Amino acid sequence: MIGEIITSFFEICRTKEFEREISLYQGHRDAYPQGIVDWLKETENCEEIISAITELTENKVFRDFVLDQVRKEKNEELSELIRKQLTADSERVYSICDIQINEIKKYLEVLDWDWYVENNCKSLSDFMPLVEDWKWILLSQLYGYYKKLEYGRFLPYDKGCPLERYLDYHDKSRLIDDHYGLLKIDNSWVLKSGIPSRVFVPELDTHIILRHISMDLVELIAEWRKHMGFALSIRPDYNVCGDGIGEIGAICEEKDFGRSYSGKLTTIDSLTKYYDRDWNNDWLLVFHDGQDITFEEILEDGPHDQDHFVTQIVHMQFEEEGGREFITHIDHEYAFYSEPGIEVKRNKLQTKGEARTRYKTFKIDNAHIPYVNEANNNILYKVLTCYFAKGELVDEYFKG
Repeated sequence: MIGEIITSFFEICRTKEFEREISLYQGHRDAYPQGIVDWLKETENCEEIISAITELTENKVFRDFVLDQVRKEKNEELSELIRKQLTADSERVYSICDIQINEIKKYLEVLDWDWYVENNCKSLSDFMPLVEDWKWILLSQLYGYYKKLEYGRFLPYDKGCPLERYLDYHDKSRLIDDHYGLLKIDNSWVLKSGIPSRVFVPELDTHIILRHISMDLVELIAEWRKHMGFALSIRPDYNVCGDGIGEIGAICEEKDFGRSYSGKLTTIDSLTKYYDRDWNNDWLLVFHDGQDITFEEILEDGPHDQDHFVTQIVHMQFEEEGGREFITHIDHEYAFYSEPGIEVKRNKLQTKGEARTRYKTFKIDNAHIPYVNEANNNILYKVLTCYFAKGELVDEYFKG
């Protein structure tokens, strides 16, 4: 679609983004340019790139592609605002959402190529002295679409990635498992919650950045590790690594079938389904089979990644001992469905998302974690609320 010249430039931009992020974490605040405009000015074939993008703007297929991406982004914003408005706890928040919703609807009504160029590209270039051509703005926006479509948010683990090379160089090979791509956390390493969360590696005097795991959950797991031992693996950032990385800075829900949580894992029904009254296709599914319990969240306008419909899954295993229940395994992952596949799922709940390999963010094995700790905190509930977007459904299931 965009040609080899622009694709090659975008790949250079990705590399520079990673380099800049590493540099910032190492404390070098001004080591690299801030974005694609700077990188375009530095490249030797700037004119060739602009010529290529100019030619593309005359192509109707390319124009339609750009507009489709814009519409997709705006519709995602619209869906999020509608959700926020439905859960607004004040008239002020409700009114602000209402204004923003109407603005997006008007935007979509008038959107065509000429309007987009005038209001999203030329208008911005007029106020940016470093931008010599409005097509630079278009190129910058196209770069964002390129990354989403080419890579998505769920970056796979690739043999020979920067993190693996870094660990191998320091004689720490085989710390990333080939199956899930998770980083095996040594007992001497220190988990630190934050934005982003990270793990401190004392023997290297650096931090490894963690992805797809909330700081609340990192804090919770770090607390568990103080009192008990277990095997821990977490999804790392494969591209941002190096020496000297320092400190970083009510809707009503309904139950379709099954029983609410009664206080014991053993009494959970084999299949339970909750749905949101205002968003009937927002579901919380609970599966119980022996010692395995699986929670899956399916949203009507849920996230998509590279044309795959994405759901979230928390899976756990437990055992009983002396009248108490203990978690022996727990993990979180994203599952991927094709568009026909998600429709099959809605009619056959046991169907699993197999459009691509599931994307696991962390897993704990060989554990003996009290399911309800001394403070009477429900561990499973805490993990679910760290990840699932529909906290209301989780609350409804656990608190009835």
